Order: sequence, then structure tokens, then C-alpha cells
Amino acid sequence: MKKIILVIGLASIILACGHSKKASADKTESTTSTEKVDNNNSNSTTTVVDNEPKEVNLSEIEWLDFETAIERNKSNKKLIFIDIYTEWCGWCKKMDATTFKNSQVIKYMNEHFYAVKMDAESKDPIPYKDKLYEWKSYGRAGYNTLAVSLLDSQMSFPSFVVLSKRETKLGKIIGYKDANAMMAELKKYAGK
Repeated sequence: MKKIILVIGLASIILACGHSKKASADKTESTTSTEKVDNNNSNSTTTVVDNEPKEVNLSEIEWLDFETAIERNKSNKKLIFIDIYTEWCGWCKKMDATTFKNSQVIKYMNEHFYAVKMDAESKDPIPYKDKLYEWKSYGRAGYNTLAVSLLDSQMSFPSFVVLSKRETKLGKIIGYKDANAMMAELKKYAGK
């Protein structure tokens, strides 16, 4: 089985390299090439991006940081789902252990969204649209100003924000959701 996967992976790389040489000969550039290879009984897919294979585990949500999701959205448009959480939030942890482990939620999320995990209390600055969002003190605690902006200053957790393919806010989802409720929310936004 490993030999088959290796041969398929090598063939994909060779095809991608051949495509790249042909594109150069035609004086056109291809910055991103994506191919999926199903590894039969495996829960992963090999995706070739910029001629480099990357394993994507289909048994979990591919969580990204905010900057990576925005960067990927430039070349391959998808909705952006942002899970805004805190380290002390018990319901956030319960969703990570249950809802976000559900196979239907995983599959749907990976197909239709760039999934982002954003710690609302992160002290790391986040650059976005020519603005730097930083940590600010609020009483005894503090929050990253991007989280505050996305949630319209309504800081309750867990909270989720969905951005369009053009990175405009489509809406918020507030509070704990089991797998069925989350699927209904995801389908509502992906259907727009």
C-alpha cells in the first residue's frame, strides 16, 4: 500500500512539474496547482499546492490561524469560519471534544470553509486590511481587538463568526452547539 501511495505521489509531482514547464514555455505562470489523490482506506488526502505535496487529514478539521486563512483565500476562495474561544471556556473545550470531532462536521467544514481558531485573549498582534489588531486591557482581563471587532464587543464564548469569500462578515453564531445544530448553521451560511 505504501508503494502505491509513493508511486501516486511521485506521479503527481512529475505531472505537476511537467505542467509547470509547459506553462513556462507558454509564458504563463501557474502559482497554485491542486490535485487530490484518495489513498483508499486512509483518512488522508494528498494535496499538491505550489508543486509541493501536503497531507490533509480528513479525520479532523484543518484549523488555521487567521493570517493563513486570509492568505489561502486569495488564491482559492472559500467561506471563513472563525472559532473565537478562550483558554478558560469549558463549553469551548466541550465543542472541541465533541462537535468538532463529528465526522459530518469535519467533512463539511473542510470542504466549504477555512476554519480558524482565534484565542480572544491572545496578546499576539494580528495584521489585517492595513490595520494591526492588538491586545487591549479590559478591566482585569484583556482581549485582542480583532476578536472584539468581529464579535461587535459582545464577548461571550464560544462564539463563531462567518466571513464571506470576500471577507465580509456574514454573521455570528453564539454559544455551544452540538453536531446537529452546528451542521444546520454551517449549511445555512454555505448555502448563501
